[in-house]
Amino acid sequence: MGIIRNLAPCLTLIRPILIRNHKLIMARRLHASRTIGVDKNVWVEFTQLAADYKAVNLGQGFPDFSPPQFVQDAFCKAVSGGPQMHQYTRAFGHPSLVKSLSKFFSRIVGHEIDPLEDILVTVGAYQALFCAFQALIDDGDEVIIVEPFFDCYQPMVLMAGGSAVYVPLRPKEGSTILSSGDWVLSAEELASKITPRTKAIVINTPNNPLGKVYKVDELQMIADLCVKHDLLCFSDEVYEWLTYDGAKHVKIASLPGMWERTITVGSAGKTFSATGWKVGWAISSGNLIKHMKIIHQNSVYHCATAAQEAVSHGFNREYKLFGTPESYFQQLPAMLHQKRQKLASCLHSVGLQPIMPEGGYFMITDISSVKVDLNDESTKNESYDFRFVKWLIKEKGLATIPVSAFFSPEHSKEFDKYIRFCFVKQDSTLEAAEEILRKWSQKDSEVNPEVNKPTCWCGKMSTNSAEKRPKPASFQFGDQIPWKKKKAELKEKRKQWKKAKLIKQLEKQKQREAAEKVQQEESQSKKGRAYTVSVALPGSVLDNAQSPELRTYLAGQIARACIVFNVDEIVVFDEQGEDVKSVEGEFKGVGKKGHACIQLARILQYMECPQYLRKWFFPVHKDLQYAGLLNPLDSPHHMRIDEESEYREGRVLNKPPKQGKGSLVNCGMRKDVRIDKQLQPDLRVTVKLNKTQNQESRLYKGVVVAPHVPRTEAGLYWGYTVRLASCLSSVFTESPYKEGYDLTVGTSERGSTVDQVTLSPFKHLLVVFGGLQGLEASLDADQNLDVTDPSILFDLYLNTCPDQGSRTIRTEEAILISMATLRQKITAAFSDISSSS
Repeated sequence: MGIIRNLAPCLTLIRPILIRNHKLIMARRLHASRTIGVDKNVWVEFTQLAADYKAVNLGQGFPDFSPPQFVQDAFCKAVSGGPQMHQYTRAFGHPSLVKSLSKFFSRIVGHEIDPLEDILVTVGAYQALFCAFQALIDDGDEVIIVEPFFDCYQPMVLMAGGSAVYVPLRPKEGSTILSSGDWVLSAEELASKITPRTKAIVINTPNNPLGKVYKVDELQMIADLCVKHDLLCFSDEVYEWLTYDGAKHVKIASLPGMWERTITVGSAGKTFSATGWKVGWAISSGNLIKHMKIIHQNSVYHCATAAQEAVSHGFNREYKLFGTPESYFQQLPAMLHQKRQKLASCLHSVGLQPIMPEGGYFMITDISSVKVDLNDESTKNESYDFRFVKWLIKEKGLATIPVSAFFSPEHSKEFDKYIRFCFVKQDSTLEAAEEILRKWSQKDSEVNPEVNKPTCWCGKMSTNSAEKRPKPASFQFGDQIPWKKKKAELKEKRKQWKKAKLIKQLEKQKQREAAEKVQQEESQSKKGRAYTVSVALPGSVLDNAQSPELRTYLAGQIARACIVFNVDEIVVFDEQGEDVKSVEGEFKGVGKKGHACIQLARILQYMECPQYLRKWFFPVHKDLQYAGLLNPLDSPHHMRIDEESEYREGRVLNKPPKQGKGSLVNCGMRKDVRIDKQLQPDLRVTVKLNKTQNQESRLYKGVVVAPHVPRTEAGLYWGYTVRLASCLSSVFTESPYKEGYDLTVGTSERGSTVDQVTLSPFKHLLVVFGGLQGLEASLDADQNLDVTDPSILFDLYLNTCPDQGSRTIRTEEAILISMATLRQKITAAFSDISSSS
């Protein structure tokens, strides 16, 4: 007790010091500066308000009906499909989902999408956008946002350290606004906002809340500016499948020069009406996606496995049914079209003029002629549409969203006369909303029935509100509405609208016909070859040669045979199927020293490469020690130094490009070529030279094209690619063509005689040759195949040299004989098409 008594005065001194220190600690700012100014969120506020007043919710953008049964079943199957569906999957996207997305969207964008490099799966489209802004926008960068915009864009720009610059869509001057297509983007205004600090342009098509679907010429205008000023484009396309009245969604990434600079954001929630699953994705060049992966792996890291599996099944189904009436991508917009019409009719019937959306979930309507008593003091400093929506929720039990929330502070006042309705709801929900509007209209019309003035939907307006807003021609809500006159006027408006729509459709049809005519003329003028020919053979054929010199000579003969008959791909497969665990994944079977497969592939690649590039791509190697003695292939892409050609193969030089200009390429000419893109040094590229060159310039100019372009557009044979396959089955399953090989031919003396065969037109032909023991040996060694008869694997199983005079035919001889015979069949198949067309 004595000790405590002595400590008591000290404790009274210590306590105030602790309190002072505590106050000092609490006085420091707890929140990060990046959260300042982005705390308000329209969805948090109005979702809570709608819940508090139990309002009929046409505000928040989600379906109140279930997803299609096939994705529900896929989800149930996933969660009951074993432990792996409940554990982590690949961080950047479940393997089956990224493969499905790649397969589906490659044919839409017209670009081969790498499932592992070009796609990032995220927690909804929201996180895809967040990763894009965080990964690609830096302090001081300016981001142009086209208004109206989904409200998260602006805070995401600010949190990344950037500055948002706004360009609004505006109604066409002097036009009667009937459709979201009447809202346009000014090219001059957009261009005027671009500065040296501009990093990206953000668009949303179909647009939320407006429903505008950007036309090709509008997208091209944006694309031209992006290319001209080297800008990125963030394209939010979550409503891509929801278009109406003939409007077509076009991906800006599919336009020339835009794949490498566009982040396309998609959503399974909007695609399959399952917003709660929160599965989204970003698709772009791997050069952009790799930076977004860094943000993803250090924040969310991983998305729900089972949901991704279910979405993958959904896309696989839609890939098969795409464009058919059974496709959900056809059925959903058809269903929503009816709901859109239902809501529009309801709004028309109470005197409102909705703006018909071309796409998406939403419809906005002008409320400037509506007069209600907005005397709530708690909202007096807010925008008119915010006050109106809160009044509508509290007084009438109907939830909508104010449209000014989708505009910047500097433009919001221009657009605070609109509110947004969501029509992606059950009919019962839409009917409940309609009942609220009708009761409101009828109740107020009974209060003051003697007044008869021009038609519009109106109510009582406070004096203060009337002073602040312009006075449209209107009458008090409660006045008698002349319904007969109103219906006649609406009928006339609909008639005019249908007439305008018909004219618009006829104009579009004329444009389409003109475009198709031009395309047809261009295709007729092209000499290109669309189909490909592939040859597959086992690497073990080299084992028949007794010395390194003879092995090299045999490989050279095979290369010559393939070049002579314009073969586009040579597949070298392991006849023994060694080290095969699966037909998928990395192949290690031919990594052994001295293996025939790897030597044959190396010599074939060496022979195909133009001579002026070989020293860069083929260092000294024992496999190539005798390759210099082989007869050259002398293919069309093996150019002499002064030979004139539209196309050339080249190597990207390790010289830093000038700002705003592309890389330099050595194409084996007296001058290097300046290309249109900045590429990684030491890449082999195909270059299309400009038709006119400044001979006084120290450089030629050209553009990089895909290796197939000389073949498909100019009709030039442009060499072959070489692919290694771990076994016979991998020859088929790892095809570089997304549709695979649509015509496969196996060669054997046990096959049907080739003389009796007629070929049908094809896209990708594969001809497979066996080794010394025939294809049967490859079949027996392949653990992935359960068949014993090789003919089952092929569309045609042919004897290409019937009644041969030798017991054996060497592989290089078999290739020459078979391709010479098949060439006549191929020519006949495609000449039939050209003659019939």
